[in-house]
Amino acid sequence: MIEACIFADEVSKDFDEAVRLSVEAGAQCIELRGGIWGRSVQTCTDEDVERMQEVLARHGARVAVIGSPVGKCHIDNEEEYETHLRWFDRVCELAHAFGTRVIRGFAFWNPNSDHSIRPDLDHYLPLISEKLAPIVTRAEEQGVLYCFETENSTMTGTCAEIAAVIEALGGSPNLGATWDVNNGWGSGELPYPDGYWSIRGRVHHMHVKPNAHKTLETVADTALSYAEVLRVLKADGYDGCASIEHWGSPELMLEGVRQLVPLLQHLA
Repeated sequence: MIEACIFADEVSKDFDEAVRLSVEAGAQCIELRGGIWGRSVQTCTDEDVERMQEVLARHGARVAVIGSPVGKCHIDNEEEYETHLRWFDRVCELAHAFGTRVIRGFAFWNPNSDHSIRPDLDHYLPLISEKLAPIVTRAEEQGVLYCFETENSTMTGTCAEIAAVIEALGGSPNLGATWDVNNGWGSGELPYPDGYWSIRGRVHHMHVKPNAHKTLETVADTALSYAEVLRVLKADGYDGCASIEHWGSPELMLEGVRQLVPLLQHLA
């Protein structure tokens, strides 16, 4: 079953209010990134975790995904890199605390200031492999899934780029994709069938953004609908979440949930 999810910090910076409003709109699953009473996911305290668990239990919700920023750093900045390794240790702890395996991650900033220009990935793959190897080892040890997001500001803006990075890292089963369908299109890749076939069987999470009319009738300005995307995922056995992100305002985020829930119900 595919469940509706939402970035709580885009609904409210008060976690309690964000969870309450999200559940009322139809999303019992939360992607945890920020809005944690002034803190981000990688810097939240154990006391914050206890408080969040109380809020989630009160509203009948759960954290489905740790929306970490790990890997959104410069590949040649050692200080940033070491910070992100420490952050990964912390988000693994959070994944266990909230009972999820899915951690959203990245493969370093796109070196091109114009993010529409894709990096020469073959040039960077050896270094990416070297730098991310400790994260792969840690993910395997901890039993979590490090899932690269299709994000054009990073070196994995397309599904094909994610596939290339996973292959360079040895194809660990603890690596996967956070498929942001709109972002792949924005990086010049047709989401389906082109992009999806590169990561088929590796999708552990997805992000759902609206088109220019704030609907899910089409993916961006393609002829592809989110209903088609969700049907393909379900047919392939996907049972993760579809997470509402970047709809433009708290109310539009909740409207996104209200549009997504019927699509998911029709899949059942």
